[in-house]
Amino acid sequence: MQLTPRHSPQICTHERGVGTTVCLHCRKEARVAAKDRRRRLMLRGAAGAIVVATGLAATALGATALRDRTSGKRATAGAAITAAEPTTTAKDSTRAETDSPSRASAQAPAVVPVAATKPSVAKQSPPAPIIQMGASSLAGGVSAERTDTAVTLSFDQPMTRTRRPEKFEQFVRATLPSIYGKKVDSALTAMPAGTLAKQGDLITELPTRGMRIPVDSAWEIRVFPETRRGVEGPLVVRYRASAVAR
Repeated sequence: MQLTPRHSPQICTHERGVGTTVCLHCRKEARVAAKDRRRRLMLRGAAGAIVVATGLAATALGATALRDRTSGKRATAGAAITAAEPTTTAKDSTRAETDSPSRASAQAPAVVPVAATKPSVAKQSPPAPIIQMGASSLAGGVSAERTDTAVTLSFDQPMTRTRRPEKFEQFVRATLPSIYGKKVDSALTAMPAGTLAKQGDLITELPTRGMRIPVDSAWEIRVFPETRRGVEGPLVVRYRASAVAR
């Protein structure tokens, strides 16, 4: 009778205490060995997955390249057909026009009459002085001198000459309507008190750039104060007014 050989159990070589039947060192070594086996299996699985993914990516790239090449060939063929079509169409259209002129005239676009445009509205005329040309006198002993382009008002008197902006504005509001009439009077009434005095320094700035009084959308009256030397400094004794396009 033949007996089946059996694997001899692993012999523990560690020192064990009295009454100890299980070796803790052997158990630890068994756990470490099992852990190594699992790690090797995981590494093999990951390597296999990488190989499979690489193969799939290569297959997808090859299919995309093949599809692009096929699309390019189709587009080239379509462009060639399209390029050949105008010649045939042009020949056919020319033949059709030669054969049937009445049909061509019927297909011609209708001419739409263009409505006549309205003439542009003439520009507004500049405000003109209402006083006579040359020298004239106004109320309060004020003298005026009108030329083709401007009117100069002289008021070198103790009660009218000034260096204060507010007093000069009041004087302009009182005398300028006597030169240009109701239109300028309405324009000054529409401007709040103090608007003219705030447009710049009366002695240093306004003699150069002037006070601006808008009359309408196209014109304005520009007032330039003129000074002379006084005991305590320059005094405004005249102003020059003219119409200026805005």
